[in-house]
Amino acid sequence: MTTITQEYPLDVFQSSNFHKVIITVFYHNDDYKTRLDKLLQIMPLEVEKYALSYCNDEQIARSHNIQQLPSVLISSYPKLINNQILCLEPAQVLIQLQSIHEQFEAEFQKQQQQYFQRIESMIKENPIMLFIVGTPEKPMCRFTSKLIQKLQPFGVQFGFFDIEIDKLMVGYLKLYSKWQTFPQVFVNGKLIGGADATVELIDQKKFSELIPKDAFMNKTSKLEQIQLISKYIILIDGQPDLNCEIARILTEKKIPFQFYNIGMDQELRSEVLNFLSSYIETSHDLEPLLLFKNTIYNEITLKKELSILQ
Repeated sequence: MTTITQEYPLDVFQSSNFHKVIITVFYHNDDYKTRLDKLLQIMPLEVEKYALSYCNDEQIARSHNIQQLPSVLISSYPKLINNQILCLEPAQVLIQLQSIHEQFEAEFQKQQQQYFQRIESMIKENPIMLFIVGTPEKPMCRFTSKLIQKLQPFGVQFGFFDIEIDKLMVGYLKLYSKWQTFPQVFVNGKLIGGADATVELIDQKKFSELIPKDAFMNKTSKLEQIQLISKYIILIDGQPDLNCEIARILTEKKIPFQFYNIGMDQELRSEVLNFLSSYIETSHDLEPLLLFKNTIYNEITLKKELSILQ
């Protein structure tokens, strides 16, 4: 039994139960909880569909808009259905769950298809594709750091996706790859494993046998190297901003993209400045900029030439 407390809040419980309808019972005495538990012994919940938790903290209940106790809060992760507060007897709650789950599952399948398409697009565009925690310049876990340290001297071009940017990607990647940990390394569209498996292949001199020869770096331009990360790169100074105009345009057109922080890369910043001085109308601000097919667009020029995104 999971208990929601100040130390273990509901949002943490929700995020740990991907692809499930989440039932949280708020109560002030044990009578309602006892009756529900007895009913669940007769009619157990399907663990692959539902996650059950309890909370007898009135302050937490109020923070979730619970006005009376006992009440049952129905939510989901991902948040694809509106939260529902049911002030019903335990048997009536269980009757409601079937239709709620059907609604959630229908929305989940739509979102899963969208995420799978994004994953497949990245894997197709990059013979070596890494799904990592952080970025190659700033890895955020020791396994990502270990992987990057081994790959960079090896001299191969690779794409990457920082799973910290999109937490839902974590769940959908696990479903797609049937691999539960990160990093995840795809070569020629196939998962070869995580950091340890990749490092082992490199140490055994088997990794180069898996990748095409053109994956080895032979270009001197930093812009050309960065372009290999993804077909569409938003160059930005600082943290990724999904609300910037270029990100909004790409998202609206359902085009997958990556961010790259040029504030952490002075060599690239110099190349960008040189490029801008020759090829683009620009304001005093460098960012955000779109790097696409080795050409840089700012918001103004991108809006003028939206047809390039087709």
